[in-house]
Amino acid sequence: MNSYIFVKPGMTAREIVERVRSLEGVCLTSTSMRDAGQSDYKNRLRLYDLQTLAPHYNAMGLFSAECHGGARWHVGIMNRRESPFEEIGVLRELMPQVLLQTLIRETNLWGYRPYPPNIIEYVVSKVDIDVWRCFSFLNDIRNMRKVAEVIMKRGKLFSPALCFTQADWATNTYYLGVVKEIVALCGGTEEIVLCIKDMAGVGSPQRIGGLVDAIKQRHPELVIQYHRHTTDGLAMPALLAAARAGAKILDVQEDSLARFYGQPPLLGVQAYLEEAGVAVHLNRQEAEAASQKIRQWIGHYQWAESPFRGFDYQVVRHRMPGGAFPSSFEQAEKGGFLYLMPEILTLMSLYNRIIHYFDVTPGSQITWVTCSGIVNRYMKERGVAGVRHILRLLTRFVEEAGQEMEALSQDEREELLTLFRTASGDFKNLLLGKYGKLPLGWPADWVYQSAFGEEWEKKIGERSERSPLDSLKDEDLNKQKNDLAAALDREPGEDELILYLMHPKDALDYLAFREVYGEAALVLPSDVWREGLQKPGSAVEFSFWGKPCSIGLVSVGDEHEGFIHVVMKVNNSTRVFAVGTPRAKKTEIRMAAGPKDVGAPINGNLWRIGNPERGSLKAGDIVHKGEEIANIEAMKMENAILAPFDGQIAEVCIRLNEVVREGQLLFVLEKAEEQGEH
Repeated sequence: MNSYIFVKPGMTAREIVERVRSLEGVCLTSTSMRDAGQSDYKNRLRLYDLQTLAPHYNAMGLFSAECHGGARWHVGIMNRRESPFEEIGVLRELMPQVLLQTLIRETNLWGYRPYPPNIIEYVVSKVDIDVWRCFSFLNDIRNMRKVAEVIMKRGKLFSPALCFTQADWATNTYYLGVVKEIVALCGGTEEIVLCIKDMAGVGSPQRIGGLVDAIKQRHPELVIQYHRHTTDGLAMPALLAAARAGAKILDVQEDSLARFYGQPPLLGVQAYLEEAGVAVHLNRQEAEAASQKIRQWIGHYQWAESPFRGFDYQVVRHRMPGGAFPSSFEQAEKGGFLYLMPEILTLMSLYNRIIHYFDVTPGSQITWVTCSGIVNRYMKERGVAGVRHILRLLTRFVEEAGQEMEALSQDEREELLTLFRTASGDFKNLLLGKYGKLPLGWPADWVYQSAFGEEWEKKIGERSERSPLDSLKDEDLNKQKNDLAAALDREPGEDELILYLMHPKDALDYLAFREVYGEAALVLPSDVWREGLQKPGSAVEFSFWGKPCSIGLVSVGDEHEGFIHVVMKVNNSTRVFAVGTPRAKKTEIRMAAGPKDVGAPINGNLWRIGNPERGSLKAGDIVHKGEEIANIEAMKMENAILAPFDGQIAEVCIRLNEVVREGQLLFVLEKAEEQGEH
């Protein structure tokens, strides 16, 4: 019997809460398998390597292991080619005494759009997870209702998260109001763990200690967990302040994995807290072994680390969360505007004083896409001088003029009224209340004028304060399943359907990949998975379904008529593979030019032609002004393409899932004839 194990799968939520309450000092959640990998390694840490930690976790005495959810789910199928369901199965087998923890985004679950109640109920009821951490980026607790209902009915531990930021308006009074709503939603404090989610790492030690103390005074029996990123450099004293004020669970990661944007180092936290007189429940020998194990493979992921290294105290201004840092840098690098990151972060610090919410997915992505889009537009239209100009204007508007339009000149006012003219559909949906109510209410009217143009007053009239749970109609699950079956040409499994519900385009790509390459992602070592066999004579050995296998590279021939013949030795059998080389074919890209042309507003992936109500669209279909006719995904955000006028589709100029560039011709529309002109 391992004396360090105090909670484990199979316990009821009430039993888990009671065990934590009775524990001396604090216990720990390791985020290494999920948030640590997201925050510093772009979610590229593979199950092949992470599973080596499982035997140590199984004896370490952790409260839980956050190994699932967040953006890891999406990047898993999109890049690592791993299913989150496979991960759960492997980890259940290798560490059966550890509570597995996920992170979900209330009505968005593991996706980026609000789902109706029936989808939430179906998905949450099927996934085998012990601890469900759930947050609303608006702290709109109503949005958690269906998730909480299903999880608590299943007897699993629900961990509602309070999104934290440090700002003038984010007072203890505000947060106590949110906690009151959480306790009411969950029917008390006996079967939940409240998480304070400081996703950007901006809480000063004094502020965090004061908040935990205020919550504990109001709800003394409530178990509090503090989740904190290290970005500002003050994580360890903040954790100590939380523990002294009454927090019982702290989030950490293995020391050898810790960098700048994830959680603080496990062994360092234990030493620091115990020196300060706070007991830490941990099998240190196993924790040290896990940290050493990471050193054996972490070198394979240097390429995935953020190019912006070092702590960044300026995060208290721009508030980009740790989980968004590396992925945003990666998107900027791919887009060729990495050099503009300082300006984008400055703009973010001004933006989040104009529109108040919490920069955590999808809010962080809305902020990032909106602010990077503004900076890039000014760079494209007016160069470096233009970028500096808009930052000066916004700084004066926010910091000196108190956001009073009357303090600006007429030209400056008119310029602000174009600031959000190219904003994404997700930003506009935020303004219309489609994610829920904003924590401080709606932004100023000029924001709506800027985003919606002449229709701004109409759009203000369309705003809703309802939760998406109350405004979204149930979706037809059978139709979704039939659509997936048609795409796969076979009956899908339950896990496949859930993947498809969360990320339809990337789920289909993933399933197509696995159809061709099978379980290669699960068995190949990370260096071979990423770089392949580099030289003739090199080989790799691995186990597949319990059997030893080997693959060796014998020779690589010259290219002939677009093919290279590669000789491999597979399990001592020589095979020759003809590998096609995709030579760039000079295909002319048609650009939108005339009044009937509908062009792409941004670079991205055209993942839908049509809209959910009508289905797909084709040449000859009648469309109406403002109707969605296509959707482009860029930087995880959906961007609806709307019909500019009533008309008929004369030509569809692109294919589904095609990568399109800004200005590329998507449709040719013929204007509808006037009534009676026949």
